[in-house]
Amino acid sequence: MLGFHPQDSCVVLALQGASVRFCVRLDNDWFVADFDAIVDQLLQAADHAGATGFVLVGFGDADLASISLGQLIDVLGVAAVSEALVTDGRRYWSLLESGEPAEYSFETSAVAVQAVYQGVSVSRDREEALLPVTGSSPASAEEVAEVEAAAMAMTAAGAMDSLAGLMEAQRSTRQEALLLGVLVADDERFAAVVARLKTGTAQHYWNRLVEARAVCPHEYEPNVLALLGLASWLCGKGAAHTSCLEQLAARAERHPLLGLLHRVHREGVPPRSWDG
Repeated sequence: MLGFHPQDSCVVLALQGASVRFCVRLDNDWFVADFDAIVDQLLQAADHAGATGFVLVGFGDADLASISLGQLIDVLGVAAVSEALVTDGRRYWSLLESGEPAEYSFETSAVAVQAVYQGVSVSRDREEALLPVTGSSPASAEEVAEVEAAAMAMTAAGAMDSLAGLMEAQRSTRQEALLLGVLVADDERFAAVVARLKTGTAQHYWNRLVEARAVCPHEYEPNVLALLGLASWLCGKGAAHTSCLEQLAARAERHPLLGLLHRVHREGVPPRSWDG
C-alpha cells in the first residue's frame, strides 16, 4: 500500500471490518518530533474514514519500534488495536501476545506474489519511491525558449486544446512535457487542470505531471508541483503528496493551492470527498 519497504518506521493500517481504509507511515521517533499534530492528524483521518480498528507494524530497531508502537496503542486505545507487530527485517513478533519470533521473507511471501500479479511495483525505500516527484533533468535555456515561443503563438482556445491533449496523452516526449509545464503556468489553464482532476483521472494525469516535473526549469515548477501534489493525494500516493507539499512550500510559500494541500494532509481528508 505504501509502494515502498518502510525503514525505521511504524505503519498504521486503519480498518473498517476487514477493509483497510488507509495506511500511514511515521518515523519511529514521531512522538518526539510533533506528538500533538501527528495525533490530531491520525485521529481526524480515522474519523473521516470511519475506521473502527487498527493494525500496527514497527520496522527497524526493535526497542525504538516497540516504544513507538506503544505510544500509538495509548493514543488509539488498546481495545481498537487488533495487532501490533515488530520486525527486524528477518523476523516478526507481536507486542500483544507472547510467543517466539517467526521468520519471514518478503520475496517469497504471498503479499509479494500478489503484488507481482497485480503489477504493483514496490520500491526499495521511500527515497526511491519519491524519485518521480523529486528527480529532475531541467530543460536547457534554448529548449525553454523554443517551447515558450510556441506557447505564445497559440490562441487562448488553441492553448487550452493543446493542454487538454497533453493531459490525455498516453505518454509525453521531453518537448511535450516541457510544453505542459509552460502552459499550466497560466492561471486560467492551471485552474482548468484542477477542475479536471478527479479520483478517476488522477493516476493518468499524475503520470503526465511527473513527466513535466522532470523537465521544468525552476521558474515553472510551482504550478506543476501544486497539480502533482493534488493528483498524488487523489490517487493515494501519500509519500508523493507530502513531498510535493514540502517542495511547493519551499518554492512558493504563498501559492494559492498550498493551503488546500496542507489542510487535506493535516486533517486526513479522504480523496473521495473531492469528487463530491
